[in-house]
Amino acid sequence: MTAEQMMSYFLWPNRTSCRLAHDFGGHVKRKPAGLDGQKAVCLIPAQVAPPAGDCLVYSFGINNEWSFDDQMERYGCQVYAFDPSMKADDHDRSPAVHFFKLGLNSRDSTSKKGWHFRSLASIYRMLKKRHGEHVIDYLKMDIEFDEWAVIPQIIESGMLDKVRQLAVEIHLSTEDSLTRMRDRVRVIRSIEERGMIRFDSKLNPWFAGHFKLLGLSGPRGYEIAWYNSKFLNAT
Repeated sequence: MTAEQMMSYFLWPNRTSCRLAHDFGGHVKRKPAGLDGQKAVCLIPAQVAPPAGDCLVYSFGINNEWSFDDQMERYGCQVYAFDPSMKADDHDRSPAVHFFKLGLNSRDSTSKKGWHFRSLASIYRMLKKRHGEHVIDYLKMDIEFDEWAVIPQIIESGMLDKVRQLAVEIHLSTEDSLTRMRDRVRVIRSIEERGMIRFDSKLNPWFAGHFKLLGLSGPRGYEIAWYNSKFLNAT
């Protein structure tokens, strides 16, 4: 694939795979004007949609922007929100939105800044007393480049089978070579090879730059959403 083809692949929305996808959350920005931070949620077919009133959301990367989490609470979900960078301790934002000063990574660790990280499987075990073996109906990740290590680990651990819908903001570096870009494509393809069906992709117009090793300019961020095909035939 050429660099242009890879950019097109990241942006491919495949919206016909979900005829009823709604954006939850987001806030208006200027220059350019638009909505930022919204997450696409597939609401049809019934087996794929998070069951309203009985759904579980894991939301990684808050940065004090709660619009998605608050809307998912109104939809009827219990929301577990995580961000190690915020100046806030563990607390309940509301009866159904629970915050943890903790980040998502490929392994349990502590950064030089003193931020604590855990793998998805480790966090799920930690919270099992709260939500049992409940499917993660919506897993949101905006974790600033750590997705490239986290996604393969989630697949390897088997945790992807516990996820009904997945939304990831992927980040590209202006220092990426053609080889690195192809590695990034392989990571995204690995999600789809495991039965996750893409139903939305949006570029981030506020996060763009010149890829000097590729000789092109374009978005450095894409919001991509999938649902898990294993739930299509669930009863």
